[in-house]
Amino acid sequence: MGFGNVTSTSKTMKIIDTEKKISVLIVEDDLLIQKIHKVMMTKFGTEVQLAANGKEAVDLFLSGASFDLILTDLEMPIMDGIEATKKLRSMGVTSMIVGVTSRNQDSEIQAFMKSGLNACYVKPLNAEKVTAVLNELKNI
Repeated sequence: MGFGNVTSTSKTMKIIDTEKKISVLIVEDDLLIQKIHKVMMTKFGTEVQLAANGKEAVDLFLSGASFDLILTDLEMPIMDGIEATKKLRSMGVTSMIVGVTSRNQDSEIQAFMKSGLNACYVKPLNAEKVTAVLNELKNI
């Protein structure tokens, strides 16, 4: 569920071929990582919205927004990824939630996963990781 390496080819950018674009919420406080992940997800044909912290993500859902996929950082000000994921799950959010973190210790990743994530990857995302996430999303 999200820890293994995935092989990929340059043709994977067109992996999702659906009538409706996949909507993605990127929850990340680092502006450079936000931009990298937004560009990456846009290349895969998804619609992207940004939130700077977990509270902004929760507030979006409380206001009626919904997303197929949520990519969330672990460490953020105001509300971190663990708290935001727990809150979203307690609100009944069934979107695929993927943690994206700079931490690579198993204990930290496991704690993040236990909050309700579907998968967790070390940042930044790359084509192989995005392909794996979008393939998993298609199978949900």
